[in-house]
Amino acid sequence: MPLATRIGPYALDDLWQTVASWQTFGAAHPLSAKGLHAEDLLFFDTETTGLGSGSGQMIFLIGLARLTDRFLELKQYFLPGPGHEAAFYDSFLKDCTSLKHLVTFNGKAFDWPRVKTRHQFVRDQVPKLPAFGHFDLLHASRRLWKNRLESVRLQSIESNLLSMGREKDVPGKLAPFLYFQFLKHPEAGLVKGIIEHNREDVLTLVSLYIHLSNKILGKAETDLEENYEIARWFEQIGDHTHAQTIWEALIRKDSAFQLPAKARLAACLKRKGDYRQSLKLFESVIAAGGDESGLVSIEAAKLLEHRFHDYSRAIQYTMSAMTQLGHQRNDEKMYPLKEAAYLKRLNRLKLKRTKKFS
Repeated sequence: MPLATRIGPYALDDLWQTVASWQTFGAAHPLSAKGLHAEDLLFFDTETTGLGSGSGQMIFLIGLARLTDRFLELKQYFLPGPGHEAAFYDSFLKDCTSLKHLVTFNGKAFDWPRVKTRHQFVRDQVPKLPAFGHFDLLHASRRLWKNRLESVRLQSIESNLLSMGREKDVPGKLAPFLYFQFLKHPEAGLVKGIIEHNREDVLTLVSLYIHLSNKILGKAETDLEENYEIARWFEQIGDHTHAQTIWEALIRKDSAFQLPAKARLAACLKRKGDYRQSLKLFESVIAAGGDESGLVSIEAAKLLEHRFHDYSRAIQYTMSAMTQLGHQRNDEKMYPLKEAAYLKRLNRLKLKRTKKFS
């Protein structure tokens, strides 16, 4: 397939620039291709006889694609019947001897575990499974779009986010039925639609990896919710520098994400030792009220107690947090634990204040 071919909003050769951009990105990230070449990425998808995880479920179609210097090479491997698994996996694995990194959609939980299961039955007749890295785009897609999409499925992402559509597509859920029909009546027309469906899935993975990477790298337009989720992701992997940059941009915009971004920026600054600015932001969130104010009141109380030794204000914020907690009595599991912790904090603060002024 020529590299100028467009898959949704991207040409196939856009993958070169995306991978190149990762080389200069100054932080580790779960989707980072730093140290890799575009040719090292293997876009991979399977069709199976069922969604279960038992050993009786077979993979009957594997699709994979990789970039070369001249075109995108797309191959599909079809299992004509249960007695051909050794040849099926032998052909696939011989083409993957240089595999460095898989790119899948739910491949960590679904596709590759099933490859490993079926490989056990033919392992004496076929090459070993390769060791490799793995970009599972389902996890990234859920992080960015779980609140936007009714279902974070590949075809939902295609139509809603990548401006792609399929004509006369065979739904993946019909694949097992059609394959079993093929086994009874080996006619190519029965599985033609499944093969095309798998091909489209593999090509979408290329476009989706570019799309997700560009948003994380700041090379594509992002909305406020995407920015918020990207910053949370940076925060969770310990990249507080990139997270802070996004939090600072979000607090300047009047939106539903302004207050939670302020709270997270305050926590980020506290971690860096900028206690005064951190407290200022915490207090701004508390003054605005909202869902974050209870927990933020405790964070402000911690700073006032341990960094500023202002026990009176720390008591004030702890009592405010206890008032907020009173609205959460229906949480039978967490309410008693939080109430006990808050009371312990309040009593300690009162004791410290008494000692300070005695």
